[in-house]
Amino acid sequence: MRVADTSALYAFLVETDGHHTKATAALTDPDPIVVPTEILVETVHLLAYRFGWDAGRLALDALLALPHVSLAEKVSFDAVRQVHAVSKGRLSLADAFVVQTCRVLGATPMAYDANIVRASKP
Repeated sequence: MRVADTSALYAFLVETDGHHTKATAALTDPDPIVVPTEILVETVHLLAYRFGWDAGRLALDALLALPHVSLAEKVSFDAVRQVHAVSKGRLSLADAFVVQTCRVLGATPMAYDANIVRASKP
């Protein structure tokens, strides 16, 4: 199981992103992917901000239509705050949700941020 970060979702949806090919391969792999709600919101907001409301709405529909993609169960916000605090600025609050979700599920992060990958290791 993998936990998607905004960096992977954005790269999958934006053909001009430098990680688009890698993200497309990752997102089309049928292994299960969970997306923390906070990451879904961040991704849709970023796309809408950069490309317009329709782009954000279409991205939301496209991601949720993938049969192997689901929303993650909620994780403890206190645990997320702890991950965020310990990172001392290396992780955003959204990144801390990815890390904590990975830890709870024993999952691998699907992210292009080395700090997320490092912090998600057991």
